[in-house]
Amino acid sequence: MNDARSPCRLTVFLARKAPLGVILRRGPSSWAQLTLWHRDRDEFVHGQWFHGRIYERRCDLSPDGRHFIYFAAKYGPGSHKDPGGIGESWTAISRPPYFTALSLWPNLGAWYGGGVFTGDNRVLLDATCTLTPHGKGPPPKFRVAALPADTAPWQERLLRDGWQLLSRGFDPRTHRRVGVQEIWRKSNPERPVTLCREVEDVDFNRYGGFYGDSYWLEGGDDLIPLDAVDWADWDSWDRLVFVRRGGLYAAHATGAVLEERLLCDFNPFEPRELAPPQWARTW
Repeated sequence: MNDARSPCRLTVFLARKAPLGVILRRGPSSWAQLTLWHRDRDEFVHGQWFHGRIYERRCDLSPDGRHFIYFAAKYGPGSHKDPGGIGESWTAISRPPYFTALSLWPNLGAWYGGGVFTGDNRVLLDATCTLTPHGKGPPPKFRVAALPADTAPWQERLLRDGWQLLSRGFDPRTHRRVGVQEIWRKSNPERPVTLCREVEDVDFNRYGGFYGDSYWLEGGDDLIPLDAVDWADWDSWDRLVFVRRGGLYAAHATGAVLEERLLCDFNPFEPRELAPPQWARTW
């Protein structure tokens, strides 16, 4: 069970053309859960759990919020049991808040994998093996192409969603350091305030994962650090949303003061069985 000393880890994906979002929860470390977020009324539909590892940086949500692409792996005892011939790791597309795969691509180990949406029915797949899906066949009316070899799903997602790279610090695929620091920024077109993030070094002792970012707001002469924030973005041009210690928050910046409120605390949730409904099994 999670407590104040070991909060769950959250990664949020916002749909660009619909008031929807998906929260990927990790904790305990070998479990993940999907939650569908109706952002227009801040209601949450807590969905399916997955026993294994979901790699957050290689996931994405379609612009209409209908489909979720993720990279998953199962390691350790029992992972050799693979009657379907999928292997230990794979990329899949599902209907959130469920992980049930509509189409699935086996991957060669944990290197690369995942993908990014370029449209409601267009996806770039970061595959190490093949673009041919396993078993169920290709996604109907979907266009699947290969992600360019010089980028990664997490970077393409940032660029697509309006983030600007100010300085390059790491190779996007290997995270090998290539510069002094890596800074991204996302301006607010209706207010003189900018959300900034610094990509940090890999830390194998970091709680919840090797990768991490730090965030702050800049506006005029004001700089507002977003302390202990794991993820942040503009939900709308008058609302900032962010994750801190297993909770999802919304805030409005007034000068150098951040007026925040908790939308949902994900820490109390624990793994449970949840069978997908029929609509989550079909395109």
